[in-house]
Amino acid sequence: MAPRLIAALPLLVFGSFHLTGRSPLLEILRRAEIPFPEANLYLAPIFMVMSGLSMGIGFYARIGAVIGSFAMLVATYSKLVIEEWPGPMEIPLLLPLTVLAGCLVVLAKGPGAWSLDLKASL
Repeated sequence: MAPRLIAALPLLVFGSFHLTGRSPLLEILRRAEIPFPEANLYLAPIFMVMSGLSMGIGFYARIGAVIGSFAMLVATYSKLVIEEWPGPMEIPLLLPLTVLAGCLVVLAKGPGAWSLDLKASL
């Protein structure tokens, strides 16, 4: 359960920050030269929140972990490529790497004993 929560909470928080505009996501996407920044401005936060919810409650947690892993690979790439971070708060590189590690543990080991996936299979 711990790797699920370690991965789920930051995905939920930062996904909601991006959705509400509290984080300059469009500027981050443009500075990192991520393809289709206008489309990713809306799609990426939605997928981050869905991934965080999925892993948090343990319902289709492995699918959420795949989506979260991809989002954290993009976040890590962005953090490494951008020289001057836009906005008031710069995240440390360790954050997306930790969330990525949590997602990979969920992928490898499964959602755990206190998950809806396990209860649905009983």
